[in-house]
Amino acid sequence: MKNVYYLLLVTVLFGLSITMSSCCADNTCAEDDIFGKTIIRQTDTLYNVVPKVVRGPFSIQIGAFANRGNADNLLLQAGNMFTEQVKIIQTQDGIYRVIAGDYKTIEEAREFLNTTKQRGYGDSFIRDQYGPVSK
Repeated sequence: MKNVYYLLLVTVLFGLSITMSSCCADNTCAEDDIFGKTIIRQTDTLYNVVPKVVRGPFSIQIGAFANRGNADNLLLQAGNMFTEQVKIIQTQDGIYRVIAGDYKTIEEAREFLNTTKQRGYGDSFIRDQYGPVSK
């Protein structure tokens, strides 16, 4: 009888410890399921927030394309519309970016950004060689 008591006690304690500390298959804690809330979410990508250092020179990106032909068409169209130099740069991931201007200060770039938006390029933005710096 004593053995049955100890076996029952161990089984109950083991069952309680599993129930209290177990997690479900989707990696949310069992106690979260009781209240219908998910507090912990599993992600497979982590992003480190790195402070942006604005260095220049600055230019205005007016388009980005995976297809070179589309970038060439925008280059011709924008080249006829602006007096600033318009060119295509290709990134390491194969994207063709159409950029215009070459400014030493962000204030000069902001003036030209207003011009590009007035002429129909509403999604254009200021960038430097590392990426976007201002909208």
